[in-house]
Amino acid sequence: MGVLSVNDLKGGMVLAREVTNKHGNILLERGDVMDEKHIMLLKSWGVTEVDIEGVDREQVEKKEMEELSPDLIATIEEELKGLFPDFGDNSIMKELYRVIRKFKIKHAVEQPHGCSSETK
Repeated sequence: MGVLSVNDLKGGMVLAREVTNKHGNILLERGDVMDEKHIMLLKSWGVTEVDIEGVDREQVEKKEMEELSPDLIATIEEELKGLFPDFGDNSIMKELYRVIRKFKIKHAVEQPHGCSSETK
């Protein structure tokens, strides 16, 4: 079970917990199988994250990393080191780093040649 961004959802994933709106109304039930229509509806309802069975954020990010060359990963990490000096145990900075790193990785995966100049 793991919380994923709706942007990381794929068809066939199963909800581990019901999705409710801010008023507590159930939008989707636990056990519902995601498809493109569900994902589109979640986005239109303003839902940003859902709990999915059998997968977590780290697994999704690891799979994305496997699609990149080690050189490109090193380039992304080096760029981020320049932006994020050692921030210790600051959880907000860690999350910001994770989100920016994910964005850069996703951008690189979507590029036809994965050029490092295109990850900026």
